[in-house]
Amino acid sequence: MLCFNIAAESIVRAIILHAVLRLQPMLEQLREGLQLYDLILLIRKYPDICQPLFVPGEDVKVNAEFVMASIIPQLSDKGTTRHQVELEMINFIQDLLYEAEAEDHEEDEDGPRSITPARFLQWITGQACTKTIALPVRHVRSYVEFKKVMMEAFHLGQGFHNV
Repeated sequence: MLCFNIAAESIVRAIILHAVLRLQPMLEQLREGLQLYDLILLIRKYPDICQPLFVPGEDVKVNAEFVMASIIPQLSDKGTTRHQVELEMINFIQDLLYEAEAEDHEEDEDGPRSITPARFLQWITGQACTKTIALPVRHVRSYVEFKKVMMEAFHLGQGFHNV
C-alpha cells in the first residue's frame, strides 16, 4: 500500500510539473505583453477591479443600457447646430438598441440577420482602428433614415468612413 501511494504521488507530481512547464512560456508571454503597456502596475494597484478580467465569474449581459453606458461621446460646443445633430444621433443609436433588444431573435444559421445590442457592439468595435467612429450623418434627418443606413451597413459589412 505504501508503494502504491508513493507511485501515485510521483505520477501526480509529474503531471503537475508537465502542466506548469507547458504553460510557463505562455504565461511569460502574457506577462511581457501586460508589462508593455504597464498593465502589471494597474493589476497590482487595483486587483479587485482587474480580477474579473482573468478569473471566470459572472458574465455581464450586453444589453442596450450596457452599450449606451459604454459610449462616451465627444460633442461639439453646446448651442451649435452640430451639437444638436450629435445629440440626435446618440438618441437614434439608443432607440435602435432598445428596439433591437425588444425584438425576438432566432438563431441565425448562415450569419446574423438580426441585430442585437451585443452584435451591434461587436460589429461597431470591428469597424474602427481607433476609439473614434464617425457616423455618416450628412443626409440622415430622421430615425427611419438612420436605421436604414445602420442596418445596411450591418448587413453589408460596410464600415464607417468620413463622407
